[in-house]
Amino acid sequence: MGETQSHSAQNHPVRALFLSSIDKFNKGNLNAFLENFSPDIKMYGTDGTYFGQDALRKRFEVVFQQFPNMQMDIPQLDVEILSEDVVLVNFEWKLYPMGQGPAFYGIGSGIYKHTEDGWMEILEVETTTNVDDELKR
Repeated sequence: MGETQSHSAQNHPVRALFLSSIDKFNKGNLNAFLENFSPDIKMYGTDGTYFGQDALRKRFEVVFQQFPNMQMDIPQLDVEILSEDVVLVNFEWKLYPMGQGPAFYGIGSGIYKHTEDGWMEILEVETTTNVDDELKR
């Protein structure tokens, strides 16, 4: 598993994996989006806590149906190599439920672990930091 030693935080495979997940999310491709999450993922989301890929599937099926044009931007992504097999990502996100216009803003962190199947996200925590007035209830 020495493959990660030659990678810096800027060119680490987890950076590309994270950004590809956002691309899959933005295309509304639920199955492809979920591929990067461990079957045992623990996600502490802005709208609840989800344990396991099945729980994530149920969460995002509803979200994708409610907001088929939604888009997420990642204004900042920092990758920290904790060990050869563990990487931390810290990110800022903006979610446009209608694809553009008013947005939700937040921060998050994710832990990725290298397994025999490659890099998988095993833990994620998200927090909303701001909501445009048009989206407030």
